[in-house]
Amino acid sequence: MHCASFLYPRAFDAAKRHVLLAFVVATFTSNALLAQDNRLLDSLYTAFHAEKDPLKKIDLLYNIADEQDDSGKPEDCFRYADSLEQMSKSARYEKGLAHALDIRGQGLRNQGNFSASIPIFHAELAIFSKINDLEGQARALNNIGAGWHDMQVPDSAIVYQLRCLDIKEQLGDKGDIASTMANIANTYSDMKAYDKAINMLLRALQIRRELGEEKRSMFTLNNLSVAYGKKGDFEKSIAYADTAIAVALKYGNKMVAGVVCGGMGHVLNEQKRYAESIQWCERSMAYLKEANREANMVYPLCNMAAAYIGLGQYAKGLEVNQRGWAIMQKLNLQEPLEPYYENFANAYAGLNDYKNAYHWHKTYSARIDSMADKDNLSKVANIEAKYGLEKKERQLSEQRAENFRQRVGIYTLIAALAAFLVFGYLFWNRYTLRKKAELDAAVIHEQKLGLGAVIEAQEAERKRIAKDLHDGIAQELVALKLGFDALSRRVGKVAPEETARFADLNAQLDASCAEVRGIAHTMMPPTLEQHGLAPSLELLLRNTAQPAGLQVQFDSQDLPDTLDEKTQVGLYRIAQELLNNIVRHAEASKVLVRLFRSGDHLVLRMEDDGRGFDFEKARQKGTMGILNILSRAGALGGEFFSEKNNPRGTVSVVRVPI
Repeated sequence: MHCASFLYPRAFDAAKRHVLLAFVVATFTSNALLAQDNRLLDSLYTAFHAEKDPLKKIDLLYNIADEQDDSGKPEDCFRYADSLEQMSKSARYEKGLAHALDIRGQGLRNQGNFSASIPIFHAELAIFSKINDLEGQARALNNIGAGWHDMQVPDSAIVYQLRCLDIKEQLGDKGDIASTMANIANTYSDMKAYDKAINMLLRALQIRRELGEEKRSMFTLNNLSVAYGKKGDFEKSIAYADTAIAVALKYGNKMVAGVVCGGMGHVLNEQKRYAESIQWCERSMAYLKEANREANMVYPLCNMAAAYIGLGQYAKGLEVNQRGWAIMQKLNLQEPLEPYYENFANAYAGLNDYKNAYHWHKTYSARIDSMADKDNLSKVANIEAKYGLEKKERQLSEQRAENFRQRVGIYTLIAALAAFLVFGYLFWNRYTLRKKAELDAAVIHEQKLGLGAVIEAQEAERKRIAKDLHDGIAQELVALKLGFDALSRRVGKVAPEETARFADLNAQLDASCAEVRGIAHTMMPPTLEQHGLAPSLELLLRNTAQPAGLQVQFDSQDLPDTLDEKTQVGLYRIAQELLNNIVRHAEASKVLVRLFRSGDHLVLRMEDDGRGFDFEKARQKGTMGILNILSRAGALGGEFFSEKNNPRGTVSVVRVPI
């Protein structure tokens, strides 16, 4: 559910009058603006029918579909996509096929089917990469990032959004840069980095205003309202929400006005201002109905149902939730499922219908992983106990009332026995599955312990060898060098002709000392223990990449004050392996390494501009370097993934819990 703003009770009427006034003013101008949009579409249609070149004709049809995307229905998107695909295949026009994928993916997003849209956008990216279309690549990357953002996976979203921003800055279009910055800000907001999000959005809004793009600024204004609302600054959230609604109405975009109002209802619910939330949700429904955006109505309906339930009006809350649920079923929408499940469960529980409440709590629990949600398990157990108690009391009451009818009593006993057997089987099956899951988890835990023990033993042996080299052989070589220097000076006085020979031998001895010292530091770098992970990685970059002629850049942000030795050593070894691969095989000229915190994880990101690395192929082949990286990441309880960058290079990411 989208988040927008907060209203104080006495401020509601004033804000309402402000928005209504903006609407009245907008009615005198929106007709002209809509007429301009219609004229644009008319001109596109005219050009489309007059165009003879099949490739230009396809581009014109894409522009028509894209122009109508904001206000069109999902089925309209699919019809345009089908036409674009058919025409592009006939003309063998790869860019047209990518356009068809773009429109089809947007239709799936409009339906709320975000997971299905992401593979479509990846296929779009592959085509644009193949034909080296930077603008198309940026659009596809933005679409993928938006899909992951909609699915609430900010770590994946930010990767594609940053790649999109890189391309946008290369192309130099300030309007597109502002859009991408707004998307990145939304991801910061999801990661609860609200100040960063607000700063990014204010920069984007400034660009919009400098370019005179008032119409497009309504989305940035709404995002600012969301960010301030999440931060807790409700006064600024209201101001930006009011401005966003006014701009949306000015340009006749009832859909955006409805989304902003519905989001404010969600924030008001979080503040338990349920009566005000209902008013904003009703406004949202009115706008969305006028915009014919049925798919978007599921959010204000869900928020409104939660508000009625919060007020104790359970029957009304159930009725509103069922209206939204009917739209979800009709359009086969995948989001938002969990809030609807929870509303059903809470409404039925408030109506003392424990059977239905138990059903919906189980459905909700299965959705969010009931094994990890203790609060939800407590609710399920509580309702289950009430439902079981109520059922037993009802059975006893019926049995006392019908004691004189022996045959009916026998049938009741048989039915109760059958029910007991069914419930017994279900509980036994659940118990068996839980035990199997516990056994599987124990096996995996033991495997991780074994792997961890092997890695710890390796590191201990490395540390021992490094200490022996440094304190033993290295010291002996130093003593030998001192004695050799003294001997060379004496021999030089007696036999000056041997001085050059002694100088060569002395240089060889210096090189041997340096090599032994370098091996010891590689086995166990002293900076890791003395100064920590970030300085050690920076030194590793200088000592490994710079001698190979690579430009290096290292950046670390928001690191925890302390890290355990196991995590530091593991990430350092992974970085060593990745750098060695880049130096030996990548043919790169630049290396960028970032170390930062993301939530409760520490992330190491390494990017180069080399010829690219096929991670899946190397993993299936079972190369030692990849196996070593995966083993160390697994031993730290983290994950590793790598993919080719566009247009060149590789991006590798390690995420470990802290």
